[in-house]
Amino acid sequence: MKLSLTCFCTALLVILPGFFSPQLHAQDGVVVRVDALVSVGIGPITGPQGTMVTQVLSADLRRTSMITPAASGSGEYQASGDYSGTGLTGRLLNKKTGAEVFHQTFNGTGRAPIHEFADAITQAVTGIPGFASSKLAFISSATGSKELYLADIDGASARAITHDNTISSSPSLSRDGSKLAYTSYKSGYADVYLIDLSSGNRTRLAFFPGINSGASFSPDGSQIALTLSKDGNPEIYTMPISGGAPNRITRTRGSETSPSWSPTGDRLVYSSDDRGSPQLFASISQGIGELDHLVTGNSFCTKPDWSPDGKSIAFTTRLGGQFQIGVYDVTSRMAKLVTTGGGENPAWTRDSRHLLYDNNGHLYLLDTASSTHQSLPVDMSVTGCSEPTVSR
Repeated sequence: MKLSLTCFCTALLVILPGFFSPQLHAQDGVVVRVDALVSVGIGPITGPQGTMVTQVLSADLRRTSMITPAASGSGEYQASGDYSGTGLTGRLLNKKTGAEVFHQTFNGTGRAPIHEFADAITQAVTGIPGFASSKLAFISSATGSKELYLADIDGASARAITHDNTISSSPSLSRDGSKLAYTSYKSGYADVYLIDLSSGNRTRLAFFPGINSGASFSPDGSQIALTLSKDGNPEIYTMPISGGAPNRITRTRGSETSPSWSPTGDRLVYSSDDRGSPQLFASISQGIGELDHLVTGNSFCTKPDWSPDGKSIAFTTRLGGQFQIGVYDVTSRMAKLVTTGGGENPAWTRDSRHLLYDNNGHLYLLDTASSTHQSLPVDMSVTGCSEPTVSR
C-alpha cells in the first residue's frame, strides 16, 4: 500500500492467528482517551508571533491523541501566554473550577519553549508525559549518501548533523537528548561515533576489528550497548561512553544485534539468529547470564525498542514479504501487530503510547491506543528518511 505524505486514515488492527492475542489492548496504567478527549482552548497568545505559537501549540496538543485544541474561550481548560521569541510565559486555567493549574515561564528560543508549554499542558490535563519537546534523529539519503539528521519531533527544523558522504546508520539519542551515537563507515569500516549535540564534538567511540554497530544508550546515559564482532561472531557488549574495555553480554554461535535497554537499566533486549531466523531475547546487562526467549509467534523479529514504562517492547517483524511493527507485552508475554500497511524501526516516545517508525522513505507517528497513524512532515528536501530515534 502506498503511503501519502499527509495524515492517513486509521489502520484497523488485523487479528492474525498465532501472532498476537486479541485480548491485548492499551497498556495498563495509561489513560486511553480516544472517545473522551480533553478540550483545551488556546489563546490569547500575545507577542509578535502569537499566531505561529497558537498553531504550533495546537498541533502539539492534537498529536497527543488525548487533547482537542479549541478556540479561545471554549474548552474544559484555557491555555494562554506571552511569547517573546526568547521565552514563553504560559498559563493554564481549569475553567470548571476557575483555578489556575500553573503559571510558568519556559525559557529558550524558537519553537523550544512552545513545545515545553505543550508538554506541561499534556501532563497537567492527562497525567501522562507529553513528548512535543523531544528531539528526533534519523537517517536521510537526500544528498545521495546516508547522513544523520536532527529535528523537532514534529518534523520541523530538520538539519544535517553529518556531511561524511558515506553510510551512516543506527542512530540513538540519549534519554535527555544531549548526545547521539551512530554507526558510520567514515573510516572505511563500521565504527560507532558519539556526538555531543551542544558542542558538536564527535568521538570515535568503538572501532575494534570487525563490526561496531547498533549502539543504544543506557537510561542514565553513562553506557552504550552495541554489537561487536571483535572476538568472532557478532555479540552484544556494553561499554562506558567515556571509553574503556567492553563488557561481553552474549556468547552464542549466532549473530546478536540491535540491543535496547530496559528503563531500569538492568536488562537488555536484542535480536539473535542463534536458533535460525532472528528472534527476540532478553538478558541481564551486567554480564553473560541466562537468556529469556521472547516468543512473539513470528519467525522474524528485529530492531526491538523497550518502552519507557517498561511494559512493552516494539519490534520489526516480516509478514508476507512486508515489514510490519509488532508490540510485545512484557507482563502477558503476548504480542500484537500494530501496523498493516508496512513499517519498521519502531521507537517509543516518552509517553509509552506513541511509536515513531519509517516506511518507504517517510516517517510516521503511531498512536498504539487508537491505532491511528500520521505522517511527520519533514522538510520536503529531506527525503529517503529511515531509522528514527527519539529522546525521552
